[in-house]
Amino acid sequence: MKVKFLKDESLQDEIQVEIKSANQSFTIKRLIDYINKFEKHERSLIPVKTPDKIVTIKIENLIKVEVQATSLTYYTTDGVIKTTGRLYQTLGKLGNDFVQVSRHSVINLNYLESIESGFAGNMIAILNNSLRADVSRRYLPELERELGL
Repeated sequence: MKVKFLKDESLQDEIQVEIKSANQSFTIKRLIDYINKFEKHERSLIPVKTPDKIVTIKIENLIKVEVQATSLTYYTTDGVIKTTGRLYQTLGKLGNDFVQVSRHSVINLNYLESIESGFAGNMIAILNNSLRADVSRRYLPELERELGL
């Protein structure tokens, strides 16, 4: 990857980023997402609306998020919080430490202890607090890439 700076005084205070490549790969998509998030203020809390109150979860304490139909479950170092919602919406609120490992699960890499083989040829992510998450074959390459393998 080559990176270079070109001075253009006509832009004044604006910054223009141009990405050139033969085709749009997954890496380029991630780079574009990273650039788009660059100036956004990242919150360290996620507000979660439960049936009787609104709870805030510190992102640093979030271990795993799972969805079953429209039931969303947040597993934290302090406990479990259940609500309704969509996994992709939650994933958009989380930082770079989180990676989707299946259609129904997102994990925090900071709490990943190991990855083991499962019974049906799939992999299982072993997390802190005795939590586990199935890792589907489709999402395994992204997990390995995030781990630097």
